[in-house]
Amino acid sequence: MVHFLAVATIAASTFAVTPAKVNWQADYGKALAATKSDQRPLLVVLDNPADPAATFDAKLLAADGQQAELLKSYRLCRVDVSTEYGQKVAEAFGAKQFPHTAIIDKTGASVLFKQSGQIAGDQWQSTLTKFEKGVQPQTVFFRGNTILGAQSSQDISNCPSCQRKAMGL
Repeated sequence: MVHFLAVATIAASTFAVTPAKVNWQADYGKALAATKSDQRPLLVVLDNPADPAATFDAKLLAADGQQAELLKSYRLCRVDVSTEYGQKVAEAFGAKQFPHTAIIDKTGASVLFKQSGQIAGDQWQSTLTKFEKGVQPQTVFFRGNTILGAQSSQDISNCPSCQRKAMGL
């Protein structure tokens, strides 16, 4: 009897410990508000589920594997662009080709990444990894033995002309 209770307890605890589900929000406004409140970046996927050519690869959005771990770092929003609401959201993003993907910073203030069209698996993994903290990655520049960028008091923008001037070119 004790053995049966031990097995039943272990079985029940196994069911209680299920991996966190990847939840997709269909309302961009709600997803953006949640991003601002919990300071996680927002991953937005705009696609048309009725059109195979305009649908995001389901394997890359799956709730298993390495991408599932990366997706947990994000607030997730997936909008169907075949609806009137979806068309308004697509227009706000300036998206004309689908699927369209965007990552918004953890404050909800700026777009860190956007791309129209399909994304290859390896590019998807590296993109999710690059922006999972919800901030623009810091670019570091070298000038001789001096490192310019995050460790420098000099302000180097992403403008190529400014970079050349800072490097004395």
